[in-house]
Amino acid sequence: MNTKSVKILHKTFAISGDDDYLREMGQEFEPDNVNLLSLLCDDDAHVLDVGANIGMTALALSQICPRGQIAAIEPIPRTFQCLQRNVAEADSGNIKIFNFALGSREGLALMQGHPSNFASSFVADNYKIPASDHFSHKVAVKRLDKIFCELSLDRLDFMKVDVEGFELEVFAGAKETLTIYKPIVFLEMNHWCLNIYRRISIPEFRERLMEYFPYIYAIDGSDYLDYVDQTNVHHINYHHVLKFKFMNLVAGFDRQEILFRLSGLRKKQS
Repeated sequence: MNTKSVKILHKTFAISGDDDYLREMGQEFEPDNVNLLSLLCDDDAHVLDVGANIGMTALALSQICPRGQIAAIEPIPRTFQCLQRNVAEADSGNIKIFNFALGSREGLALMQGHPSNFASSFVADNYKIPASDHFSHKVAVKRLDKIFCELSLDRLDFMKVDVEGFELEVFAGAKETLTIYKPIVFLEMNHWCLNIYRRISIPEFRERLMEYFPYIYAIDGSDYLDYVDQTNVHHINYHHVLKFKFMNLVAGFDRQEILFRLSGLRKKQS
């Protein structure tokens, strides 16, 4: 465990976390992603941060949505302790934290990872790292549709989902919530995690994601392409798998709203 000063949006925080993750972080937390979050969220948004890790995204969202509410979910006990400490130290009154995972069914799931970088922890049904320097830990899993009323959110305007390939499981347990509130969703697409941990190819991931969202855009820097449009699919998949580009997706239910918000990426670049 270590502590480091990290700038998150407009403020600098003393962040507690695991060694490798903080070392690789640099002095500022993911400015490009934070910029994108600021375009996707209104200042009164009600937000769900799934895979909150040690809380830096939640602390960014707390500033982006000062009149809103953020529910941050993190299942690993040690990581949750850092999340708890970082939120308390920041005195962010609009963040509530929860110690469980979201998935498609209630129960327990085995999470694995390395103790120096808990951000890369993952759920895999048929993949086991035998190395003695990795950990495995069973965590509670809940369905968003069943527990949404417990999150102190009156509505759901925005979701951030970064769960190392477990994204489809989260959405499978959130069908009713997505249908009712129709949030904008910012999620990671990571072919390594999907392929190795979940045995899901990128084409299958895209097809299954379209069962939940009518509109999906792949983001790479200030560029964004319609991932539903078949003419873009090969370009996105090729550059994602071979060059680790288009790692982030923005999905949702209102095409014009998504495009309006994403247009801010190119305006800021100009």
